[in-house]
Amino acid sequence: MDAARLLSELIQAKSLPGEEAPARAVLKAALEGLGLDVEVDALGNLEALLEGPGPEILFTGHMDVVPAGDEAAWPVPPFSGAIEDGFIWGRGAVDMKGALAAMVAAVAWLVEAGTPRRVRLLFVVAEEIGGAGSRFAAGRLRPAAIVLGEPSGLRLMRGHRGRIEPHLVFSGRQGHAALPNDDNPLFKLGRALVALEDLDLGSDPDTGENTLQPTRVFVRPNAINVVPGEVELTLDGRYGPGVDPAGLLKRLAALGEVVLPELGLGPVRYPADFPPYVLPEDHPVLKQALSLLGQEAAGLWPFTTDAPYLAKTGAPILGLGPGDPALAHTLEERLALDELEAAVAAYHRLAVGLGRG
Repeated sequence: MDAARLLSELIQAKSLPGEEAPARAVLKAALEGLGLDVEVDALGNLEALLEGPGPEILFTGHMDVVPAGDEAAWPVPPFSGAIEDGFIWGRGAVDMKGALAAMVAAVAWLVEAGTPRRVRLLFVVAEEIGGAGSRFAAGRLRPAAIVLGEPSGLRLMRGHRGRIEPHLVFSGRQGHAALPNDDNPLFKLGRALVALEDLDLGSDPDTGENTLQPTRVFVRPNAINVVPGEVELTLDGRYGPGVDPAGLLKRLAALGEVVLPELGLGPVRYPADFPPYVLPEDHPVLKQALSLLGQEAAGLWPFTTDAPYLAKTGAPILGLGPGDPALAHTLEERLALDELEAAVAAYHRLAVGLGRG
């Protein structure tokens, strides 16, 4: 199978969260072309199983991509899947359709060689808006190990910090800005920001410093000559396994009314709290994967993934994907052709070797 051609087709199949049907159709055709039975669940996740002996290895990644932004600002059209100067360009090349194409190509190697291995592919929806697809699918899966293809430059990853998005709401007395007002909620916001700057959240020996950053402010109504009746501050918190999110929210409640937004897709709803996931450095499956790939140590992603939801299967999560994470979500997203081929070989190596003594 030509992984580069498949990736180019996937990039052309624009697939924003909740609108993954075009990419799903490309993947479905490729997998059926290998003789695999393909199923689509009620949320839109795509699943296929290569029957064989031994422990089941699950390869997974998301089909959705973030918006392209100003398409005219891209050096190449973002949904062209153009191949230029040794790179495949476009939205999703790195995050993370490159991994999906490489996973399918690795399974094609197994099929064409007649290698007897039990491998499941799960391509999910809505990761970019909180992981509804993986949350929905995890309960029915029981693999021995999971390979998650988020971009890592093909370095094994063993987890990441969690993320939480609390909002602080400050109420006051709306009025004309020309008149005295001793209940302006913007002053309450100011006092809260000073307190947040001094808030010590500690650190984790694996994931590093826990952080809580103010990122956005809304005033209602939004007019320059009106004292607002309400101000809402968005916070972006990143935390390691040792932080209790409920305890953090309780501390924030001393500063203002705390609101934790609800997200989701269809019947899957959840608060805007995305847990951390860290696989121990001495986990035997991780050590075996490092040996198979000739790597000395696994790293940690700087961003959140579907790993904590997939971990509900009981299986260890191994992160491995082609592409430079710094190019994800940018106007210059691209994947080197040689790295794509290296990803196919790496996935094949894990499919054949994981779980075998």
